[in-house]
Amino acid sequence: MVLTIGGDDMAGWSAMAGTHQFVVPDDERAHELAQALASHGFAYVSGRSSPRGGWMVSAVDEGPYPVDVTGHRMIDAVGRAAAVIARQCGGYPEGGSRCDVSMVQILRGPDAPIVCTNPGARPPMPGIVVVDPPPPALLALTPDHAEDTPIELSGLDEIPWTELSHAHGSAEDVPDLLRALADPFGDWDQTLDELFGDNLLHQGTCYSATPPSLPFLARMIASGALPAKQRLDLYVWLLVAADRWADGLLADAGRAAAEGRPPQPAAWSLDVRFTVDEQVPALLTRWETEPPAVRFVLACLAALFPHHGRQIGDQITGMVQELDGTRPGAYLQLAEALVQTRDDQALAAATDIVAWEESHDPDWLNAPDLAVAVTTGHVLAEGALRALSNTE
Repeated sequence: MVLTIGGDDMAGWSAMAGTHQFVVPDDERAHELAQALASHGFAYVSGRSSPRGGWMVSAVDEGPYPVDVTGHRMIDAVGRAAAVIARQCGGYPEGGSRCDVSMVQILRGPDAPIVCTNPGARPPMPGIVVVDPPPPALLALTPDHAEDTPIELSGLDEIPWTELSHAHGSAEDVPDLLRALADPFGDWDQTLDELFGDNLLHQGTCYSATPPSLPFLARMIASGALPAKQRLDLYVWLLVAADRWADGLLADAGRAAAEGRPPQPAAWSLDVRFTVDEQVPALLTRWETEPPAVRFVLACLAALFPHHGRQIGDQITGMVQELDGTRPGAYLQLAEALVQTRDDQALAAATDIVAWEESHDPDWLNAPDLAVAVTTGHVLAEGALRALSNTE
């Protein structure tokens, strides 16, 4: 996580500076890493014990960097080079900060037990080329086919919701929220946001109540009773849910590499992924009845489960051709490669996307000990929702 110091508005910044932070097991490694980072070109490096265990080493990056996409990419690239040094010292990245260059002295903080300096030095600056993104494309939500039919929620009360939890405690309120969601004429947006945005997938975290709730979303979609916009919302939440597994693995990858173990997924995220996996075959049968915007998300969802997604491989290829040269088309090209389990093509497509999508972290594609399908699938799931912004 990168902290912005001085607020989220960077409009008043003249230039950018920041810090790169790393965790190492002990003070001996902290001394070693601080000296190595100073030798690499950081003017001020400090180390202190961390309340969460180990030692935190912080390298002040004085920059200056331009306050634009190129600047952010440059400071991120410098951080990645520093992370390579940290791994050689048994450490892993643990966030950092960004601020106006005038606040560099504040970044040094109070006196630390370990301080290494290299006045006037600067780490090697990478060459960064920011690519213009392809144009957006309008994805239609028509034609739509919603039927006046009840949504069957049998088995909902057989789940021990009171024994399960979500972000705010007991999941006893989940059945009523799911019933409210099954009413296409109710307060859809508020109910959906409370159920998933606030409770079951709050800030991307999974809970014990998250997996058993997901089959009911698939059932609502399959009923045909919901209009296309509401079906699209449910497909999106299923895509978000399925990606929590990869997101957790990526978050743990640096630490896991430093500790010599495989990355571990976040709590309940594997159960969530298995549950979505079970719903995908039934959802794929709806391809022909869904409008283009919904098909786009369905293609991305299918790409995360290629053993199912091959059922619509030809349809995805056709959609790639229709949207060639557009932002959604770029993500569909990645989806096509994932469905066909062509790692080299998936990596190439994801690398192209990361070059122009500024919200994507290039570190995703360089995460240690993770399969290409995991890292590129995360690029797909994270970016597809942004590419979906133009619908009608």
